[in-house]
Formats: sequence, C-alpha cells, structure tokens
Amino acid sequence: MFETNESSLSRLKKLGQRMLSNEKANVKAQPIPAGVAAERRAGRRALLPLDILIQRSDDEPRKAKIRDVNMTGLAVEPALDAQVDERVHIGFEGYPDVCPAFSLVGRVKRILPAVEPDEVSAMGLEIDREQTSADAQKNFRRLVRHYLHHRPLLESVSQGFITGRCTSCKWVGRTGKRKPTCSLCGSRVVPIKE
Repeated sequence: MFETNESSLSRLKKLGQRMLSNEKANVKAQPIPAGVAAERRAGRRALLPLDILIQRSDDEPRKAKIRDVNMTGLAVEPALDAQVDERVHIGFEGYPDVCPAFSLVGRVKRILPAVEPDEVSAMGLEIDREQTSADAQKNFRRLVRHYLHHRPLLESVSQGFITGRCTSCKWVGRTGKRKPTCSLCGSRVVPIKE
C-alpha cells in the first residue's frame, strides 16, 4: 500500500537532526539579559490584585493584598515580618457568583524585598495542601480562573457589582460597577433595574 524509500527516510532523518542542531545553536547564542533572574516556578504567575486577610500564628488577622498568583502559590504584600517556613492563614471573603468565603493555609517560601522606593516587601507563599481542605483548594482555583478569564470584573472588584445587559450581544450578568463592560464582547453594559 505505502512504500517507503530508504533514501528518503535517511534524508528526512538528516534534515531533522540539522534542524535540531540549529535550534540548539541559536538558543546558546542568545545571552540572558542582565538583571533578569531565572524563573524557577512550576507555573507562570498572573497579576490578581485582591484584598485578603492574613494571620500569622497567634496574631490578629491583618489586611493584605495579593500581588500575583498561580495555582500552587501566591505573593502577598506586605510581608508582615514573616519568616521562611512559617505557616500563615489566608482568608478570602466571598465573591458574588464565584465562590463563598474560604481560608487557605500557606507556608512562607521566600521574602521578596522592595525594589522600588514606593514598593513594599512581599512574601512568596506556597499553599499547604495537607493543611488546607479540598473545598478551599477548589474555591481558590475557581477564583483564580474566574478573574483571569473576566478581567473587567477584576478591575472593579473593590468598587462593587451591578447586574446588567450588554448593549451589543445582549448578555445578562454581573459586572463591575466602576467600569461596566461585557465579559464576552467587551461592549458597554447598562444596569438592569431589579
């Protein structure tokens, strides 16, 4: 049915080896820019500026803000004089139509010093999967995915929500009060009177 030609297979193999050797040579030839640290995280972090409550051991809960997040950890500012390997409790308030209030247990993996004069220090936390309930982990993943897919909601999460209808695609749902835009098409959303 299908005949293979030995010479064509060997030519294809040589072509593949040449392409791979060229790719390796190009990667080695490109220097890493100065000041760029190697990324050691398992997953890429995304900005997710949400307000949270954080509690160290027996201290009172304090307000903090998430700097960035991925599915296994997050960076929280300020660092609150935390020590590496210290356990902290991270409290999330409920978010409408996304998830109820929940709490995670995190372990401080590193302290991120302030680089700019107007910046505050932060701490890199890894979620302790053994100490955190499965429901809390599920709510965290749901929260992160929701706000990464609905950026207009994230921009105005602290300003409140409205129920509205899109003027273009007629989508109906909740969106941020400060900048009401459709999460499907990006058009203007007008409030619906309840």
